[in-house]
Amino acid sequence: MTVKRLVVLAVLFVAAVSHGIPAIAQPEGKEVYPGPIDVDKMDAARRAVTAEHLNPLHEKGEALRRELAGHLNGGSVLALYDRFEYAPRKLQAATDAFLDATDDLYRHHADLQLRRRLGVSLGDAGPPDLARLWRAPEFDAAFAPERALPALRATLAGLGVDLDGQPNVELDIEARPGKVPRAFCAPVRVPGRVILVLLPQGGQDDYRALFHEAGHTEHFAHIPAALPAEERMLGDNAVTEGFAFLFEHLLHDPHWLQAQLGAEPPDYTAFSALYKLFLVRRYAAKLAYEVELHAGAPLDVLPERYSELLSRAAGVPYPATDYLDDVDEGFYCTCYLRAWALEAQLRDHLRTRFGSTWFTRPEAGALLRELWSLGQSLRAEALLQMVTGAELDFDVLRAEAEAALA
Repeated sequence: MTVKRLVVLAVLFVAAVSHGIPAIAQPEGKEVYPGPIDVDKMDAARRAVTAEHLNPLHEKGEALRRELAGHLNGGSVLALYDRFEYAPRKLQAATDAFLDATDDLYRHHADLQLRRRLGVSLGDAGPPDLARLWRAPEFDAAFAPERALPALRATLAGLGVDLDGQPNVELDIEARPGKVPRAFCAPVRVPGRVILVLLPQGGQDDYRALFHEAGHTEHFAHIPAALPAEERMLGDNAVTEGFAFLFEHLLHDPHWLQAQLGAEPPDYTAFSALYKLFLVRRYAAKLAYEVELHAGAPLDVLPERYSELLSRAAGVPYPATDYLDDVDEGFYCTCYLRAWALEAQLRDHLRTRFGSTWFTRPEAGALLRELWSLGQSLRAEALLQMVTGAELDFDVLRAEAEAALA
């Protein structure tokens, strides 16, 4: 668990205590948050504590970051990333176009889902309502906890990978006090020791996390030890995130759902397509905001700018207080956005070459193992060019969203 995550949890606890949020009393006398609470009150408490306690720290950190970037290249943080060939402005041009092209589609279907599932319109909803929508407990029964690991094993077996037969991969499935239930990959020594930590809870979100982290695990486990350390553990993280998304997004595939769950849960494909569209749009807005942030825009204008851009993309009012808390280190939003595009185009290639059930073809697994063996020696753009001959773009993502939500 990251330091930032621990700080956020501490902030939420302080918010709960200081604003009178009730807890659930447990038999052993402990209290666990949250209890039966007013979600809007909890969100207001979180924003208040963020503004009072976290933002002063974030502002000091941002000032220091700008000072150090000036020493390194005489310019801004954005200029530094331009030197690293991240090309955030070029990426923003593509994601801005994606936002424009999918705006009506997203707003129409987000409004439909909110009205149908929560009884609230998009115009009256807030971020907590979207969080409730995406949780989607009505799908939990289809994603039973006892079927999660067998589904992963079967999926990898179809690609010619024996999950339990990899001596460098450890499965940490032990239940123990304090263990974080959400799956994660711990590449302790690449490729010698890669640990997939999981504690299946069930539900579509739990499955998504497991398959995402399994994608990281197989990527790191197949990197040759002979590669330089920087090509095994550093490089362009859009590559490993792309492989992680490739496995995660199997949960959006009706063929995979039929093969592993026995049936596609009613309305799940459209729901999951909308959730993915929301995520890409949200990160496209984060990129637009972070370009301004890292270009050196004055801090006093940034809260409203953050709220404006994120609210426009998500269709609900994002709080200005999160203008520095909702920023990932290292311009990581560029990695996620390029990873989504890479995954969509790579998956389209796999379907074209190996069929709609490509995940059952050992030949597809052989291609993936070949790509995994490159580690992170190539950028996402170069990897895609090598495999498909195509440039990285967002056209496949847009077309998939339009088809799924038609």
